[in-house]
Amino acid sequence: MRSRRWLLFLALMVPIVIGAWALFERARAQPPAFTDTATIRRGTLRITLSAAGKIRPRAQAVLNFATAGTVAEILVREGETVRKGQPLARLDTTDLELAVRQAEIAYLTQQTIYSQTVQGPKPEELAAARAAVRSAQAALQALEKGPDPLDLEIARLNVELAKNAIWQAQLTRDKTAGAPFSAPVDLDLANARVGQAELQAEVARLQYEKLKAGARPEQLEAARAQLAQAQASLARLQPDPLIIERTRLQLEQARLQLEQARRRLEQATLVAPFDGTIAALNIEIGQVVGPGVPGGAILLADLSDLYLDLTVDEVDVVRLKEGMPVAITLDALPGRTFRGHIESIDPAATEAGGAATYRVRVVLDEQDPALRSGMSATVEIEVDRRENVLLVPNAAVRRDRTTGRAFVNRVVGDRVEEVEIRLGAQGETESEVLEGLREGDIVALGDIQPASVFRFFGPRR
Repeated sequence: MRSRRWLLFLALMVPIVIGAWALFERARAQPPAFTDTATIRRGTLRITLSAAGKIRPRAQAVLNFATAGTVAEILVREGETVRKGQPLARLDTTDLELAVRQAEIAYLTQQTIYSQTVQGPKPEELAAARAAVRSAQAALQALEKGPDPLDLEIARLNVELAKNAIWQAQLTRDKTAGAPFSAPVDLDLANARVGQAELQAEVARLQYEKLKAGARPEQLEAARAQLAQAQASLARLQPDPLIIERTRLQLEQARLQLEQARRRLEQATLVAPFDGTIAALNIEIGQVVGPGVPGGAILLADLSDLYLDLTVDEVDVVRLKEGMPVAITLDALPGRTFRGHIESIDPAATEAGGAATYRVRVVLDEQDPALRSGMSATVEIEVDRRENVLLVPNAAVRRDRTTGRAFVNRVVGDRVEEVEIRLGAQGETESEVLEGLREGDIVALGDIQPASVFRFFGPRR
């Protein structure tokens, strides 16, 4: 039973072995096929580093009106070059101009009030008020001091004179009336003269008593009130420091309101803050706008000073230096290359996902009207250059993932042999060959066909 199985196995394996041997012989009989070849040559190897970024202007401003209003004028076009301070667009300013005029009137009015407050009364008004105060003070002092002795003596003597006048009138009346040879006398008239003298004597006595008694309390109070009134009138004429300060603050407030009104009028006109190019116009005449137009009413950019920010990892950044020249290509302008240089390299890394990267700023050395903010660009930086070295295309090099050793397929006549090589500096498309190849050697690019049969049965060289 076992012998039959072995015979059956051999019967099946013999055709398979014969077919495989035939395929092997056919593969050895015809040269291997490969897509392309390259000749090892001497030349210059440029070691470059590439990174992508977007073109940005050094100065860019999103301009918006600071106040709401209706767009009355647009004074520029997109793409137009403008100078610093040049008007770009203007709102309807009718209401704003009226507000300025009202603020000017309010300010002038407050200036007049302040001037009057600081200057005070006229000299003649002040002199009269001071005289009234002195008169009231003198009157009060006289009442408080009491009667003057001389005035009191005069009043007493007036009483004595009045008494003498009574006696004289009585004596005249009595003497005339009792004399047998005197002329007829009107007795009623004589009595009237005596009564008048008595009345004058009583008046003199009362004046004397009044003067001797001094001022009554109500007189003193009235004199004090009159003095206070005169002093208040004088004080009202003289500038009060608090009132002066209040009017000064009111004047300052009016000035600030005028300045604010003028500022709002100025802000109704957009002006260029720097020399640049109108990158975008997002407003139309007649449009009602507020302080915040999406994207800005006008986008102004200084396209004369453009830069790119690149993100470079920590392995490559050590090969870069400030001032290094760079070549810049843009997706929007194929076939053109622009010059630039490295302006700065950030000293501190940015950590993202465990990887350390550095920002490298590149500036363009030339201006071109075709350049626009936001264009995607690729920057190529030459970090090293090797002259007169053997060069092998990177497409011909295969690396062993386990050992890291490098191999190429060298074409010798109608056959290909695998050769181990040692590489030096490596560029993007070519690498420096230190050992394993000579100038003029031909190497295959890409995979070798039929590789599976040849490599399975053929020896590895």
